[in-house]
Amino acid sequence: MIERPDNLTDLVFAAIRRRMIEASLPPGSSVSEQMLSKDLNVSKTPVREALLQMRHIGLVESSGRGLRVVMPTARTIRDAFEMRAGLEAAAARYAADRATREQKDELLELAQASVDAAENFEAFREADTAFHQAIAAAADNAMLHKAVEDAVVLTQVLRQRDVHVERNFGPDGREHVRIAQALRSGDSAAAADRLSEHLLRIMEQLLEAFGQGRKGAAQPRPTGLRSPA
Repeated sequence: MIERPDNLTDLVFAAIRRRMIEASLPPGSSVSEQMLSKDLNVSKTPVREALLQMRHIGLVESSGRGLRVVMPTARTIRDAFEMRAGLEAAAARYAADRATREQKDELLELAQASVDAAENFEAFREADTAFHQAIAAAADNAMLHKAVEDAVVLTQVLRQRDVHVERNFGPDGREHVRIAQALRSGDSAAAADRLSEHLLRIMEQLLEAFGQGRKGAAQPRPTGLRSPA
C-alpha cells in the first residue's frame, strides 16, 4: 500500500521501480494494471500511466499478451548507457553555451559535493544525480531535459537491479569537476567529450562486472548494486 500524494502517478512509478530494483518484480515477470493496482491499493489509472512511462523509458516491454519487466542483458546495459552518453553529451554542449554564470557556478559546486561525498554511497548517489540533472536543465531544451531524465532512470534501475559492483566514487567525482570546469569556461566540445567519456567508462566497468556475475550461473539472477554513477 502507498500513500496518496498530489501526484499519485509519480509515487506509483517510484513504487513499481523500487519493486523492480528489489526483484520482487523480477526480470521477465508479467505486470498488469489489475495486479499492481491491487497490490498498491490504488486505482488502475495511475498504474496505467506509470506503466506507459516505463514502457517509453524501456523498463517494461510487450510480451505479446501484456507487459513484462525487461530481462538483464549486457546489450540492454550497453544500449542504455550509450544512449545516455549521447544525450548528456548534447546537453553539455548546449549548457556550455546557454547556462548562466550562476548555473555554471552551481554545477561546479555540485561537482565538488560529489567529490566530498565519494566515501558515502547514499550521499554520493544524491550528489551524482543532482549534478547530471543540473547539466540537463542548464541546456535550456525541455525535450532534451526530459530525454536525459528518462535515460538516467533507466540506467539507474539497470545498475541497481542487475549489477553488483563495489566502486570507488572518487574518480567519478573528479571527472564531474573536470566536466564542470569545461562548462564554466564555455568549452562545449571539451564538456561534451568529458561527459560522454565519463559515462562510457562507467558502462565498461558495469559490463565487466555483469559478465563476471553471469559466469557459471544457470539462470539470470538480479543482485544488489553499489554503483550510483
